[in-house]
Amino acid sequence: MTGNQKIDVVDWGLLDYQQALDRQNVMVQKRQSGAASDCLVVVEHPPSVTLGRRGNETDLRIAEDLLKSQGVALYRIDRGGQATAHEPRQMVAYPVLSLQKKDLHCYVQTFLGSVAKVLREYGLDPEFKEGEPGLWVNGGKIASFGIAVKKWVTSHGVALNVSNDLSTFNLIVPCGKPTEIVTSMERELGQPVDLAEVKERFVSRFCEAFDYRNPLGERFF
Repeated sequence: MTGNQKIDVVDWGLLDYQQALDRQNVMVQKRQSGAASDCLVVVEHPPSVTLGRRGNETDLRIAEDLLKSQGVALYRIDRGGQATAHEPRQMVAYPVLSLQKKDLHCYVQTFLGSVAKVLREYGLDPEFKEGEPGLWVNGGKIASFGIAVKKWVTSHGVALNVSNDLSTFNLIVPCGKPTEIVTSMERELGQPVDLAEVKERFVSRFCEAFDYRNPLGERFF
């Protein structure tokens, strides 16, 4: 299956969160002005905690200065949601798209649906929860989700726990839920998971879901 629309796909590798945020902001401005095409970014971040628009210090389990002393950076950002964590070997995806269909509910469902398809390909059974953006497997949250949309151009996105060690999540109240259990693909499968393959599968499913031509080819179709 080949999509009809063009999209650029870039992998930033392991990149500081602030640098990634700055790059995203430039990309959003260029997309709004028509100076750039739709783009899907995949990236990993060093240990970081982000607080969305509904987040505050009560979402941290330790003081901000102690976070820094443990090598964890804290960022207050303009996406939806509260606190989440980023770590190496977690797949983060940031689509910067000019939405032709101005329906945010449809965008969110289609985006998360593409992640859910990847999880099913690995034999996992992802669950959706009404009114709670993200994905769960066996009761544990495996993907965090939060977006921003300005002039119908998207930014931010999803963080899928692939083979990250999850230790940074112990420092926060994930998405405002003190009893939330966090899990990963590797933990659920009980074996190593190739992050590069997960990225490729996700790009394929995302392009398929949004009717884009897949720049990586069709290896996983």
